[in-house]
Amino acid sequence: TILITGAGGSIGSELSRQCVKFGAKHIILLDHSEYNLYKIEQELEGESITAVLQSVANRKLLEKTFKKFKIDILFHAAAYKHVPLVEENIEEAILNNIIGTKNCMDFAVKYGVKKFVMISTDKAVRPTNVMGATKRVCELYAQNKKSKNTIISAVRFGNVLGSSGSIIPKFKKLIKEGKNLTVTHPDITRYFMLIPEACELVLQAGALGQGGEIFILDMGEEVKIIDLAKKMIELSGRDDIEIVFT
Repeated sequence: TILITGAGGSIGSELSRQCVKFGAKHIILLDHSEYNLYKIEQELEGESITAVLQSVANRKLLEKTFKKFKIDILFHAAAYKHVPLVEENIEEAILNNIIGTKNCMDFAVKYGVKKFVMISTDKAVRPTNVMGATKRVCELYAQNKKSKNTIISAVRFGNVLGSSGSIIPKFKKLIKEGKNLTVTHPDITRYFMLIPEACELVLQAGALGQGGEIFILDMGEEVKIIDLAKKMIELSGRDDIEIVFT
């Protein structure tokens, strides 16, 4: 029995699909976005799933879910991850990312969940933004939690191509609207991987974890965002779009 928090998000929904594919007995899809939860529930209709509309920050209601289902594995993907939005809403990010993760981890240990895998980010490395800092706090909690029989691991990866709020859908939209592409700085680089690739590696980390590890996915080569922008403009065949450094 697998609980996936943030099950309606880009990573959570792909994890849900893969758990179905690999024959999980039962999957609890937990998300506080009604629309996202509805979408993944509709997609997996007919499978052995339960949809729970809940926030990981609500400790009282969350505990009811742990009491109700005997959970074997927990994939914790629920988080606010959009860097500029998180900068604007620091308290909500702390509540959702840090307190929400702590709640999930505390109950996982209390109710004997065998494996807990937390989705982290490469932005947790020497964090320069609030989002990265919240994830780093969660990693530290994961490594220092007295976990009894629960194996707790974290998985870090970089940008996932096509995930909600990521760069390629944004550039596509701007090109379609005939607007210039905005890049923060000429030297900015990012690692990229595909959503299914990232999720397969998360499942693998769950299998490999012995407790206390931070798995860092091999993201391949860094890509300069400016090169990505140039390539997308080139492929669109338009000559009226420029790159603006913000």
